[in-house]
Amino acid sequence: MAESFIPVMRVSEIRLHDFRNYEDLQAVFSDGIHVLAGKNAQGKTNLLEALLYLSTTRSHRTNTDKDLIREKSEAFFIRAKIEKEHKKEDIQITVNEKGKNLFIYQNPVNRVSDFIGEFNAVMFCPDDMSLFNASPRVRRRFVDMELSKISKKYVSTLYVALKLLKERNAYLKQEHVDKAYLEVLTSQLIEEEVVIIQQRHYFLKELLEKCQKFYKELSQDDTLLNISYDSCIPFDEDKNVMKEALQKKYAKHLARDIYLKQTIIGIHKEDFTFMINDKDLATYASQGQKRSVLLALKIGMVYMIRDIIQEFPVLLLDDVFSELDVYRREKLLTSLPAEVQIFISTTDTTEAEKIRKLRKVTLWKVANGTLQRC
Repeated sequence: MAESFIPVMRVSEIRLHDFRNYEDLQAVFSDGIHVLAGKNAQGKTNLLEALLYLSTTRSHRTNTDKDLIREKSEAFFIRAKIEKEHKKEDIQITVNEKGKNLFIYQNPVNRVSDFIGEFNAVMFCPDDMSLFNASPRVRRRFVDMELSKISKKYVSTLYVALKLLKERNAYLKQEHVDKAYLEVLTSQLIEEEVVIIQQRHYFLKELLEKCQKFYKELSQDDTLLNISYDSCIPFDEDKNVMKEALQKKYAKHLARDIYLKQTIIGIHKEDFTFMINDKDLATYASQGQKRSVLLALKIGMVYMIRDIIQEFPVLLLDDVFSELDVYRREKLLTSLPAEVQIFISTTDTTEAEKIRKLRKVTLWKVANGTLQRC
């Protein structure tokens, strides 16, 4: 699977200021694998979260940016030097009570879609195991975050759609609803939703193909995976067909929307069902199978990013090795080119020695919001 001639993105320097439990951290990273070792609640996951935040401008653990600001502080910033396409790039995110500010080469970036993709990272963490059994909102968040890394159009379209949805819901709460004005809002929303539904469809189709290939290598069997997209309307290659279907659906639910004072159909209500041998994975798969599917999804995402931007992203593995047997550990690490930068958190200080047999490793000790190279 490895293709070493493909360029590899990596983070060469990072600085965290008042982020989570880090008062002021500065570190320089080489290529290869970085093992972050330390006891629980010392800051290992916080560092991985910061790297993912640079990639997506969102946390995987909270929807509220203020939660990321260190206690008794008023703001935080994450600054990093990124190496890609044989050049270096400075990126930064600053968050305070007024909001979020993005910078590339110290120049302000006004649109999130212009920032996401400058640094790409894929993360696997223990909380991901809840993906299959969680609410549809969690699965939509997963798809939105991963798809945003490879499509600036998706980011901008989703932003506009959610803004229109919020406006439509606010209008539905008015005492008197002008159906003509509501129809205008609905038509604008439909234009954006069609693009989102099509992109979600193509994304899941491609991800499934790559995921199935890696899962087969991990499981060593012929288990069939599938991802069922429970869309609000049937997919069609023709956007006009989908627009018409959405228009009919909104018209059908208009009275109910007005009565409930909210939009009850649309992209914000969709779901994605993961299947194993044509059965719901959440119900029929073992914990081991779920873990293998998750790993396959993440590696599939790594290769999707590679295919689209012609560059491998950084891989973040939060306490994943404690749940894997020796075979799956080796398969995970050897499935990627040696040049891919990987960050692994663990409470086992001997983990680096186990990995060193396979790859170049740098060991870091994490303690009380500090990072020390060993």
